[in-house]
Amino acid sequence: MATIPFKRLILRAVLHDVYPMVIRLVAGSDSLGLNEFDEIIHAVLGWESGTGYAFRIHGQEFNSFQRKTRSKKLRDFRLHRQEKFLYTLGAMDQWEWELRVVDLQDGAEGDETPVCVGGRGAAPPQCCGGPTGYRLMLKRQEMGQHMFPPAQVESSIGVLAAACPDQPPSTWELLRSVLKDGAESLDRRLEQSGRLEPERFSLREANERLAKLLQLRRFA
Repeated sequence: MATIPFKRLILRAVLHDVYPMVIRLVAGSDSLGLNEFDEIIHAVLGWESGTGYAFRIHGQEFNSFQRKTRSKKLRDFRLHRQEKFLYTLGAMDQWEWELRVVDLQDGAEGDETPVCVGGRGAAPPQCCGGPTGYRLMLKRQEMGQHMFPPAQVESSIGVLAAACPDQPPSTWELLRSVLKDGAESLDRRLEQSGRLEPERFSLREANERLAKLLQLRRFA
């Protein structure tokens, strides 16, 4: 059977609004469907798939809730070197990635298999409230109880109460409750995730996760 010609894409994915930077370089065939690419990125990051996605390419959006997206493959967009487009992962947390075509080569036998070829930075916990939630987790991990010191909270509430004398006392009780609940929520997330290591990246582990996906699915 004749092999259908394809291009080997190397895509650089950079996560927006997160520091330290999170970058992944992924190579694979341009015959990949958008849904397949989404599964691959999830595997490389170590995240669970099926949380929804959206691509914005050439001014059009293709998301997991649209029927037209199901048949779309990367090759349908005639991508060229250095072209950029957006990929949003997770309907709730809205992790936005900028994808750039680093290289585009004629495909050869064996190039169909997707592989992670590089990266930087640890993937944030998947369901932590998006970039804002992740930044708060990192700050809480660094500062601990000093992030919301009671004396400073009360001092700030005192200033607000003096500036807004018409507000009932329940307003400030609600603010205290929100800050307390927020600190407890961050502590629970950190307990579930374990200690965050934002600079850590292992190419071997990324490809081990991808290999497990490829045992279940065939992308070609």
